[in-house]
Amino acid sequence: MAQTILTVKNLVTSFVLDQGEAHAVDDVSFTVDQGEVLGIVGESGCGKSVTSLSIMRLIQKPGYIKSGEIIFNGINLLEISDAEMRKIRGNKMTMIFQEPMTALNPVYTCGNQIEEVFKIHQPHLSPKQRKEKTIEILKKVGIPSPERRYHEYPHQLSGGMRQRIMIAMAIVCDPLLLIADEPTTALDVTIQAQVLELIKELRKQSQMAMILITHDLGIVAEMCDKVAVMYGGKIIEYGPTDMIFAHPRHPYTLGLLRSIPSLHQGPTKSKLYNIPGSVPSLWEWPQGCRFYKRCERARDNCQRTPPMLTTQDGHQVACYYPITT
Repeated sequence: MAQTILTVKNLVTSFVLDQGEAHAVDDVSFTVDQGEVLGIVGESGCGKSVTSLSIMRLIQKPGYIKSGEIIFNGINLLEISDAEMRKIRGNKMTMIFQEPMTALNPVYTCGNQIEEVFKIHQPHLSPKQRKEKTIEILKKVGIPSPERRYHEYPHQLSGGMRQRIMIAMAIVCDPLLLIADEPTTALDVTIQAQVLELIKELRKQSQMAMILITHDLGIVAEMCDKVAVMYGGKIIEYGPTDMIFAHPRHPYTLGLLRSIPSLHQGPTKSKLYNIPGSVPSLWEWPQGCRFYKRCERARDNCQRTPPMLTTQDGHQVACYYPITT
């Protein structure tokens, strides 16, 4: 049985602004095992990225982690000091951000930035060893002419190459967990496929656990073992990928799946399905189910009390009137 690398229990992350305090992540729980890929999906503003930043302990004011547990490799990350967290972050737990041009430092060469990871987490290495290992990792992530790229700056590289540099920085220390936050959003389809194939290959080689944050259900179907569907800061459906794609039980999940363009859609003038309305802001979430105002199946009790996640055959859903067919 695979070892559980990450357990998130009842995580609440809040933001305190002039309007008051609001939970951007509200009572979220999930696990990720060794070698497993968990996909977290949902519309913009649903809490996906805040969840990932909470796990990395990178939430900045006016936000803060209000309650819950984040157990990584047996350690509760919310109970350790900042110094201890820095030893884990970038070493055994790493993250690929969605826009490499803003995540990379424009005034340092790509080689310098990868070597910085070695300086922090493997200080025993000599400058020569650091350079050799950096060029080796550039080769591993498929960057051509790595000796030349070592001396180049981020602006001299294409978007796909910059994302490969980010991946190189994330895997230099053989992490147990890699979090990828929309890793292919800014890339064209061909480069996107190459980057995803690279991530799949690296995962296969190292058996690292992964959290893949995306709004692209096609990527989830290809990459993920389990899926957590988020809406309004909560997980509203959770389970094995094949089960959720074959039998979505929450109306929101069904809406997301129906919104995917299909080659078999029929005449070009047929319209794409869209979920009515939009995700409410932190200050406008209804008292009951947060999907209530957009849901075709909603009834009066949905408006009053938020539904709890219930489990059936390893498939969890938070809905009073789940889809049963």
